[in-house]
Amino acid sequence: MRSALALLLAAALAACAPPSGPPPPGEPVVVRIWHQKDAAERTFLEDWAAAYNARQDTVRLETLYKETEELRNHYVFAAIGGKGPDLIFGPADNMGTLGITETIRPLDGLVDPDYLAGFTEDGRVTYDGRVYGLADQIGNHLTFVYNPALLAEPPATLADLAALGSTHTKDTDGDGAPDQYALVWNYTEPFFFVPFLTSFGGWVMDEAGNPTLDTPETVAAIQYVLDLRDRYGVIPREADYETAKALFRDDLAAATIDGPWSWGGYAEAGVDVRLAPLPVNETTGLYAQPMAAAKAYSLNPAVPDWKLPAVLGVLRLLTDDAIQAAMTRELATIPVRTAVRASDVMQSSETLTQSLAQIEHSRPMPTEPQMRQIWDAMRGPYQLVMNGQVTAAEGARLMQEQAEKRIADTFLE
Repeated sequence: MRSALALLLAAALAACAPPSGPPPPGEPVVVRIWHQKDAAERTFLEDWAAAYNARQDTVRLETLYKETEELRNHYVFAAIGGKGPDLIFGPADNMGTLGITETIRPLDGLVDPDYLAGFTEDGRVTYDGRVYGLADQIGNHLTFVYNPALLAEPPATLADLAALGSTHTKDTDGDGAPDQYALVWNYTEPFFFVPFLTSFGGWVMDEAGNPTLDTPETVAAIQYVLDLRDRYGVIPREADYETAKALFRDDLAAATIDGPWSWGGYAEAGVDVRLAPLPVNETTGLYAQPMAAAKAYSLNPAVPDWKLPAVLGVLRLLTDDAIQAAMTRELATIPVRTAVRASDVMQSSETLTQSLAQIEHSRPMPTEPQMRQIWDAMRGPYQLVMNGQVTAAEGARLMQEQAEKRIADTFLE
């Protein structure tokens, strides 16, 4: 293991420029960013950087794309060695890992307080009480996605959702098995289960990062999903992500539960995609709240003092009102600058307004580093329940037990 880590460290450091002082007079300060933006956002960033470089000659911006896991791992090793890019851009749930390894620097004392105050609460990404990231968007949230040709109105409550099985799940060819469904989604994956967990008042961890999975709320949420399948016939007996996507795309399901990464693909396939917030639980009065994650820029502690003003200047430009408004118009991202979120740009499409409506009924993705162990601990027991091998109560107990063990093995060695 040690040799593998050493090789990875060497590779990461080899990709970084050697440390240096200020550039010679007349040469620009080079500011480097590593990021994991998707294809459309990547093109936007590259075009923006090219325009920025063309209009001034004191700072040159260089961007490098890396896949999410590669980005985090290479960056941590590089930053521990005092190297790496000046800024890193990625999902907010990275902040715990980066914060605990001290590979990002708090921004509270570096960024103008008035500028910080212009962000929505979810745009200032915190860990351990400090601001470690400034976001240019928030998203990665699940919504109720429906085809109005098959479902005129989205369900308002969990009871309404369950009732769809009697009217929208159909055996159209008479072979005794459904071939059209009311709803399909990747219900065996914990991330896609979270909205139902929150609707029953449950959550994945407490404020200290301890798992909170063995609860009556978790059991009730699991049982509801089981009932959607086994009692009400709303969803298929089996459905992974690709199966659910194909059924909805091919008009074999009236609705799905999916995120922003999918909406454009459904529209391109010819589906008249409509969005709505996930239903409210009429018993608890709580909405089904998915997790939402800001995507943010963070600062490498290795940035020297002479370079800091240039890097912070770029950080501000990459997160200000102008760029967030442009991203909202061109990419349909949800801004985290208060002024932009309140502006007319948010009214430019029904997709944006419904996406924001879901954001307002969501919970921030935890930034605590234990979240990774909790996800891994939830998956196996939850799928055992879905396969009929254990009860909902036993599944919740096993989730908690495995989460505690994984966290102890990782953080208490």
